[in-house]
Amino acid sequence: MKFLFSHIIRMLSLLTLTLVSVSALADNLYATVSKNRVVQNEVFQLQVTTDGKASSDDIDFSVLNKDFTMGRPSFGTSVSIINGSRSSQAQWTVSLAAKHTGIITIPSFTLNGAQSQAIALQVQKDTNAPATKDLVEVTSQLDKTTLYPKETALLKARLIVKTDPRRLQSTNIEPPKVDGMELKSAGEPKQYQAVMNGLQVTVVDQNFRITATKPGTFTLSEPKFEGSVLYGNDYDGSTRIVSLNTTPKTYQIHVEPQPQDYKGVWLPTSHLTLKQRWTDGQGNPIIQDTFKTKVGDSLNREITLEVAGVSQNELPDITINNPTDVRTYAEKPHFKTLDNGDVVMTLKQVVIPSKTGNLALPGVSLNWWNSEAKREQTATLSGLTLAVSPSDNAQPLPAANPAPSAPAQVKVVTQQDAGFWPYLTGLFAVLWLATLGLAFYWKRKAPHETVVVEKPVQASAQSLTLEQAIAAKNGIAISQALSQWRQTVTLTSEEEAELTQEKNALDQALYSNKGSDLDGKALLALIRRIEKRMKKKGKTIKRDSTLPPL
Repeated sequence: MKFLFSHIIRMLSLLTLTLVSVSALADNLYATVSKNRVVQNEVFQLQVTTDGKASSDDIDFSVLNKDFTMGRPSFGTSVSIINGSRSSQAQWTVSLAAKHTGIITIPSFTLNGAQSQAIALQVQKDTNAPATKDLVEVTSQLDKTTLYPKETALLKARLIVKTDPRRLQSTNIEPPKVDGMELKSAGEPKQYQAVMNGLQVTVVDQNFRITATKPGTFTLSEPKFEGSVLYGNDYDGSTRIVSLNTTPKTYQIHVEPQPQDYKGVWLPTSHLTLKQRWTDGQGNPIIQDTFKTKVGDSLNREITLEVAGVSQNELPDITINNPTDVRTYAEKPHFKTLDNGDVVMTLKQVVIPSKTGNLALPGVSLNWWNSEAKREQTATLSGLTLAVSPSDNAQPLPAANPAPSAPAQVKVVTQQDAGFWPYLTGLFAVLWLATLGLAFYWKRKAPHETVVVEKPVQASAQSLTLEQAIAAKNGIAISQALSQWRQTVTLTSEEEAELTQEKNALDQALYSNKGSDLDGKALLALIRRIEKRMKKKGKTIKRDSTLPPL
């Protein structure tokens, strides 16, 4: 009996030593929180600690994303030696904020066979927490909700941030959405500071253009803001992570079908303005219905089309068929968008009559659909009658392709009696020889030769103005400057023809779609030569013609 009792004692001692050894081999793992009673969105700290060695990714905290807004975990290790005993510790720290109220449980974590205890949190609603609209607000305005195919509406969206933008986290701005229509941004966003109701805010404005492509009813949603902000409570000194989610406003857009009886290029708009401006070669406005001009003089026509609610690509081409008795040079259309979203197209033409008489320049007619009045309308521009008289330097303009002239008829005559012609021819030959001899004699007698040094011709003010207009590639200014210069000179027939040819070449380079180089050097050289002829003055300088001895 005594032997059995001692054996049991020995077995219990061995079991105790085994349990102690297993306990010594297992690492302690425990979790703590800075608060177990919090309000919704209030930030608190979770710490998980182990007595053994660990690395930062040994614990997966992603299980907390369902119930908490979580910051990035921080990880640290420490080593301590007390009385020669060495111990190490690893710790994770995570910032959390509860997403909803009620009892929320932080689950247990496992590491190297050790397990932490779960923690139950009591989360209450924060009655003092600000609403999303108190911190961030999105507003929008749509200028029209009824459209026709190819017509556009302008959506003006505005984001107002009523807190310090540096405290925003994980922000995301979703653009407006619409199915079945084209949506594009209209310009770059504009950010600025403003004061609203005594509060300094950050404002971001962005415009969007919505284009109808087919009939039907469509739903447009304004931009949406998502994110969070760190918000401090001055009463208890706590910090909250406030989730920010705006609810997008929606619009119903109804697109009417295109009327079947509409004629012409389809152009739907709520507002259209078509106007023109005539000016002569000097830039003076032409206000009369009949304008007196001369062959070779230029006049300018500028047409402006302003349309609301239509993109630049949808504007029609305006074609003007001028009569063949005028030369027409048209610049490429110029487009710009006004602050109110209207698109403006500008067309410029230079017209030069080439024949005398009355010439009728045609008017312009443009059909468009008034989307507000829901009816077809026509915008018109009147034409202009030219009373063309001959040019002051009355020379016919060279034909584009002159017809070859017929060879002259040659008649052969046989002369039977020479008469006195042989004697007269001999007399002229004797006189020519005598003149040649005298010229040779005087050349031998003359010790000096006369050299004429021409003064450089100073360019006129009109030609300098023309040179500046060519450098600026301004076709209207070129025509005006050339017309003014021609009034100051008298041209020969050859100079008139050559000047017309060079001006035509310059106009082709300026208005051609082939993109020819525009330098105007040939035209300016011709003008300098004509001015040199008209202002030519010389001064004689005598220079010794004999060479010095070697």
